[in-house]
Amino acid sequence: MINDKQKIEIASSFIKLHPTPIAAWSPDKDYASDEEYHLTVYENLIMGVYGDCYGINAEYDEDGELITEATEYEVDVIQFELTVDPSEKFTFELSTDPTEFSKFIEEHGRSGNW
Repeated sequence: MINDKQKIEIASSFIKLHPTPIAAWSPDKDYASDEEYHLTVYENLIMGVYGDCYGINAEYDEDGELITEATEYEVDVIQFELTVDPSEKFTFELSTDPTEFSKFIEEHGRSGNW
């Protein structure tokens, strides 16, 4: 699962691209801390508030069922906010730390050793 530190780094990268206040996309509000502000920006990125967000490297079977979740994402940012060439997209990658349960599955599940 992605941790808050990584979410904040992604949000900071996005904010650097966009000098206009984030309130241009969503209601302005006071945040208790910079951390809360950055986590809100990250959640807005994922939810598509700043533009369509989609996984680049997700894998699907022929029936359209998800096989592998994406770890790389791209956001088509609403163009009036871009400070770079409009053909640029904001991309980011998630690096997840395996949970104890996923480690258990990795160690035992493949061999059927439950």
